[in-house]
Amino acid sequence: MIKLSLDDFIYEVREELCCFEEIGAKGADEWEKGFREWISRKRSAPKEISLDDESVIFEIADEYIEAAEQKNTESYWKNFSL
Repeated sequence: MIKLSLDDFIYEVREELCCFEEIGAKGADEWEKGFREWISRKRSAPKEISLDDESVIFEIADEYIEAAEQKNTESYWKNFSL
């Protein structure tokens, strides 16, 4: 299990998203904005994110890329969980 600060978690997902031409920095910005909105709706926003391993970051990025390609990011955020 790995623990990341909220900012480190966002950084890692952004870095992964920026690797994909079809997403790039603009898409990473949109993901970060959506994530910050998602986290602000939680009753108690975590200061750290615990993940089983780094593959969770890749899964989050892959799911977002798929949702963006299908123009369905609203559904992505509705079903998002950590």
